[in-house]
Amino acid sequence: MRQKHGQNFLIDNNIANNIIKAASLSPQDEVLEIGPGKGILTKLIQPQVKRLTAVEIDAVLAQQLKHYFSFHNINNVEIVNEDFLELQSEECRVKSEDTTTSKTEAVIARDEAPEAIQSSCRISTLHSSLSTLPLKIISNLPYNVGTAIIQKILPLPNWTQCVFMLQKEVIHRLAAKQGSGDYGYISIFTQYYAECEILFDVSPKCFNPPPKVTSSVIKLTNKGAKPPDPLFFELVKRSFSMRRKTILNCLASFKNLEKSQANKILITCSLDPFLRPDKLAIADYLRLTEEIKKCIILQA
Repeated sequence: MRQKHGQNFLIDNNIANNIIKAASLSPQDEVLEIGPGKGILTKLIQPQVKRLTAVEIDAVLAQQLKHYFSFHNINNVEIVNEDFLELQSEECRVKSEDTTTSKTEAVIARDEAPEAIQSSCRISTLHSSLSTLPLKIISNLPYNVGTAIIQKILPLPNWTQCVFMLQKEVIHRLAAKQGSGDYGYISIFTQYYAECEILFDVSPKCFNPPPKVTSSVIKLTNKGAKPPDPLFFELVKRSFSMRRKTILNCLASFKNLEKSQANKILITCSLDPFLRPDKLAIADYLRLTEEIKKCIILQA
């Protein structure tokens, strides 16, 4: 039977235990679980931590989990029936009410430039401690919005570790190395904020209903990176939208740069103008960002 939100529920207890083990939980931990579903991970996390907040979009599943923990008189779990991607702080909600942007435009903006809204959007609407205390995050991420959720989480300042399960091909893009075919915008976004460790694969047989793809589990550890200049991610996105072109061609016309200016910037950064975008490291894009900013200031 097709689930309302396209869920694929984990049913393998060995895999569930391995996911929890990877999070290295302790009795002092505050944990956020996104998409608990029927609770196979939730019930393993709860006895090991100080507090667990689980965000579930499906009202029926959320109610079932609330009933389970209430029936067992468990009081360190909060089940929140919300779409995690729609959760906003009061500050963000006021801003959204002041804009005339259409819902469709807002969704596009959220998906294409999530980094631009993270500085003020926090998850404090769940439980006040989640926006301030060190936080571990565990999730069997929904396949259709997994990367969007990751892009919302990683800029948050207080998470320490994330253990995520997602499609194998997506997991490999998150951790892809410079120069590989999987290396792209989401690789740089993820690795700017986090150290990545791919842990293990998960067969479709471990789910009900079984998905058509193999899944993988990844562990992310917060680097504590400061928020970059918004131009940085804009530049990376622009470059990988033209990944078959040279970096010189990617920069030409970016922020109204002349080709000669782009070439000069690349020389200043000691970068070959004929390199493709996937040959540049995060540090290269950061240096380019700084040089482009100088040009913009001079042009103003």
